[in-house]
Amino acid sequence: MAYWWLNQKEDDVILLEEEGIVAVPRRDKLGKTSASYATAGDMRPADIGFVFVGGDLEGVFTVVKPPQDEAIEMAPDFQRRAARIVEVSFFGLPQSVTVEETTLRLRDVLPVMGSPLDPNGAEKDTSVHPVGEALAERLIALCADADPMSEAIGEAMAEAISVGDLPEETKNDLIEARLGFGRLNESVLALWNGGCCATGTVHEVLVRTCAIKPWARATNEERLDSHNALPLLTTWHIAFITGLIAFADDGALLLSADLPAEEARKAGIDPGFRLAVKGERQVAYLAWHRANVFRSG
Repeated sequence: MAYWWLNQKEDDVILLEEEGIVAVPRRDKLGKTSASYATAGDMRPADIGFVFVGGDLEGVFTVVKPPQDEAIEMAPDFQRRAARIVEVSFFGLPQSVTVEETTLRLRDVLPVMGSPLDPNGAEKDTSVHPVGEALAERLIALCADADPMSEAIGEAMAEAISVGDLPEETKNDLIEARLGFGRLNESVLALWNGGCCATGTVHEVLVRTCAIKPWARATNEERLDSHNALPLLTTWHIAFITGLIAFADDGALLLSADLPAEEARKAGIDPGFRLAVKGERQVAYLAWHRANVFRSG
């Protein structure tokens, strides 16, 4: 899997959400061969792209088919132009990440040469840009913060798994794990006597297995690790994945400053609860959650 940065530019590149394509013209408005045209040719199925408009992060896409060349009507004059077409699935964020926030969060991991965003937040002329691992991780975190339920980035990654080359059984296990179903769910429930780890509730409609290190930010191995998940009653589940609660290494419940103890009690969350942590691997996952998801301030 590779990662890409797409700057949406009216004259230079276009993301057609309804058609599900990224189109990059062969030549720019001055008639010169576009560097992005060649770059887009390196996109492959299961790659992930981050879509920026005016420097704001608007969503993500998954490449579903290899690039092809064809003529397509493109703005601003809607004349047919030779272009490189990449079929994608697009997933919009519920709210965009502003160019100011983007610049603040990415400044230290942007490449020195060939950066798609300058230090002041302005778009570069490059429309399609490859993204390294460190920058990709930061972009994934930006998407997750803008969408606490991780729907957009999670859907994009699930689509990448679906069109990728993993064995079908592994694909199914990974996609089901994201939804809290399947064999991972069975193994997690087995660790917790078949019910919610906080309340003991065993009603399957009310209890959902959720990742400690979020699925969208985990490796495939971590996604299938039963120690990286907790079966939680719905209220606890939402509070945990949105960072309103966390657990200390010894299992003590931690409340965010955004969740007063009285409000937690009203929601059925006992501030005095202590989780029976299942070993050192789970301790490490809980520490990651505290550092990256929990609203400690």
